[in-house]
Amino acid sequence: MTPEELTAKESRLKAGVGLLVLITVLDSLAGSVADPDLWGYLAFGRLFWQGSRFPYHDVFSYVVPTLDPWIYHEWLTGVLFYPLYQSLGAYGLQLLKYGLGLAAAGFIYLTALKRGASPVMAALGVWVVNLFLVMGYSPVRAQVFTYAFFPLYLYLLESARITGRWRRLWFLVPIQVLWCNLHGGFVSGLGLIALYALGEALCRRPFRPYLGILLASVLVTLVNPYGPAYWNYIFKAVTMPRPDITEWASVIYAYQRSLITSFELVYLAAIIAFAVSLIWWARWREATPGLALAVTLYLGLRHIRHQVFFMMLVGAYLPVLATAYFEVLGSRPNFKAVWQRLGLKISTLLVAFMLVVSTYGFLRDFSLNLKIPPQPGVQTEGSLYYPVGAINYIIKHRLSGKLLLEFIWGEYALWTLYPQCRVAVDGRYEAVYSQATAQAYFDFLYGRNNWEQFLEHYPPDMLLISVRVPVYPLILKESQWRLVYSDTGCALFLRSDRLAASGVLGPSGGQTAGTTSGP
Repeated sequence: MTPEELTAKESRLKAGVGLLVLITVLDSLAGSVADPDLWGYLAFGRLFWQGSRFPYHDVFSYVVPTLDPWIYHEWLTGVLFYPLYQSLGAYGLQLLKYGLGLAAAGFIYLTALKRGASPVMAALGVWVVNLFLVMGYSPVRAQVFTYAFFPLYLYLLESARITGRWRRLWFLVPIQVLWCNLHGGFVSGLGLIALYALGEALCRRPFRPYLGILLASVLVTLVNPYGPAYWNYIFKAVTMPRPDITEWASVIYAYQRSLITSFELVYLAAIIAFAVSLIWWARWREATPGLALAVTLYLGLRHIRHQVFFMMLVGAYLPVLATAYFEVLGSRPNFKAVWQRLGLKISTLLVAFMLVVSTYGFLRDFSLNLKIPPQPGVQTEGSLYYPVGAINYIIKHRLSGKLLLEFIWGEYALWTLYPQCRVAVDGRYEAVYSQATAQAYFDFLYGRNNWEQFLEHYPPDMLLISVRVPVYPLILKESQWRLVYSDTGCALFLRSDRLAASGVLGPSGGQTAGTTSGP
């Protein structure tokens, strides 16, 4: 093989790797089952745009008292999502998700290049950690902004650290104003700046510019509708325990409770092993990136939702080490000979095969609609489903009043049933409900000791629960509740003393099929 032929084949392989990474990123973003939090954003946005004043007080819950004022850290997300959804429907939200996801992958790639990685290794770094897109870009949550701004912060901070040019860091300040009103994850951006300041101080490099940016970034977070009270809420939200919220579970607890799969656990272990192996081989001594990796790994092991940050940093920091490793291999005559004879062909075939698989997966899964699985098992994208049949039953029979329902369905009810029904408890959680109220609710849902207390303190007119939760068989035994609708996923109960007044004569079996688009 002549040098020209070798160069041409390597160029085609590099192009194939680039295309593979792009398709893999798109495939990782292809989820289309609507996230439960989406409906809360839309409900808030509707209040904002249709009301005459800013909604500082909760109107959706029947629990008294709720926290007042209602500090909704994702308020600007709702303000943006509602008109986008009203004008473009699900397509608008999905396209926003794709745009922000591609931007996140792009900033990780650019950071790896800035650190000296080869284009191929920088692209492969994104490919290795692409699961962060599956974890972070559920359609469509406020987190999509956090997971786009975090790698942007990373790129700007790392660029300043490498070049010593600090002016661009001031872009972080106006971004922080936007970020802190879109999602409470803005704290991760402040944390990243603080880690850079600490890391540079430890290795006796210039660190004061980071402290100045950090101070300015903290101060501008006061530009929000709630003023200093916003930080009161954020502090409580970050530090409070959430034993019954699955995404805040630790890795071990999540695996033991089947909240994550064996594949996801092995994948995380492989990422950690990959990182440790490269760091050990290179005798890596960079304090600031090392500190950021260590902190985000710790947070990711404590709470599965924070694994995204660790994966982003691995994709940005370590490709330069992989580049150095393969440069050393490439300098060995034996490796060169094997690469030219077999390695190039095998790599090309492998990339071509994976490209076909990824393209098939993307084309199979791609949809700009938002799917709402009406029963368990209708969709293959996890176990999430919505009580579509029961909601339609409530609307059809004009049932109204206080609706106590599954936490994960609460915000869907805000969007579909307000003002016909007011709910308890929903996914706004610490923004609306006290910790004592939330604990009593979960004690009810899981049939724990004194589960009846929530019903006594916050008596509902209707119950809408999964047939799989522990409290379901307990409710069936209660004479004051009558089952009026059920399907394979959910059960709707009406209080007995309201049965005659409602005009509902008896139980109704649910008949729902297929998958519907968002209302």
